[in-house]
Amino acid sequence: MKTIGLCLGLLIAAPAVAQNMAVDRADLAQRLSQADADGNGQVTRAEFQAYRAGQFARFDRNGDGFVSADDVPRLLAGHFAPRLQAMLQQFDASHDGRISRDEFVNGPARGFDLADANHDNIVTTAEMRALNDKGKAISGG
Repeated sequence: MKTIGLCLGLLIAAPAVAQNMAVDRADLAQRLSQADADGNGQVTRAEFQAYRAGQFARFDRNGDGFVSADDVPRLLAGHFAPRLQAMLQQFDASHDGRISRDEFVNGPARGFDLADANHDNIVTTAEMRALNDKGKAISGG
């Protein structure tokens, strides 16, 4: 089960590397909605960071405090290597080949920044809807 969680997590962790922008935007809108801790229809940057903190344990499969190649099962290593590499490029600020909890939680939030159209560090329901609509327009749906 941890393997499935890690694999799904690697698929959603780095929006910048997704092949299908429409799916990526819809997924981002869903993650932003999940990050709305107080249920007020808005996601602050702090809520998004708290959501990321909660997700970190899913990626740190071996519990060593870092996300690295050691967390990807050998059977799936070849398949997920490009996604892990993209995560490392995005989050590994220390360039040590692994992502610490702090790097993950406080790292670049490209998806949040994309959704936060007015750059006020709050993603509103309207901004989430607009992001989702852009995804549908890209996919032709």
